[in-house]
Amino acid sequence: MKKKCYAFLCYFSFSLCSLNAETTEVVLSNSMKCTKEELMRFYPEQLVQSTLIKANIPKDQAEEISKELAQKDKELAKIVEKKSSEIDSNPFKNASQRELAVKIYRETLLEVFGKVLKEHGIQDEAKIQQLLDELQDARSKLFIECIRKQPSTEP
Repeated sequence: MKKKCYAFLCYFSFSLCSLNAETTEVVLSNSMKCTKEELMRFYPEQLVQSTLIKANIPKDQAEEISKELAQKDKELAKIVEKKSSEIDSNPFKNASQRELAVKIYRETLLEVFGKVLKEHGIQDEAKIQQLLDELQDARSKLFIECIRKQPSTEP
């Protein structure tokens, strides 16, 4: 189930990017905003920070990590695009290779996330993977809450 949800989130993120979809700004219960930009972030600063703090990472360190990941967020799409373009049949341009596209996306998220965490002394690969999974779960919940809070377009 986690992989299916993750695959949907991956696909949705890249779909938003390519379709230039718009979302209405809605403030959620956790004070985050539902905007296209917020939903497109791979490492939303507030979610990263709260995920790390829940995992007993000191607040100062969590803030530093979340800021660094927010900066890396801007580079992530380019890294994924570069990796996928190096494959004979670019999986992001070929719908029949969706699983490969998700695999590249997941590997890149983990690679970037892990590198930043390791630079801050968090070396345990299992913990890094667990933190990324928790972050992606929080992102999924954010996405669902945003959909529920969107004003209805029905007359």
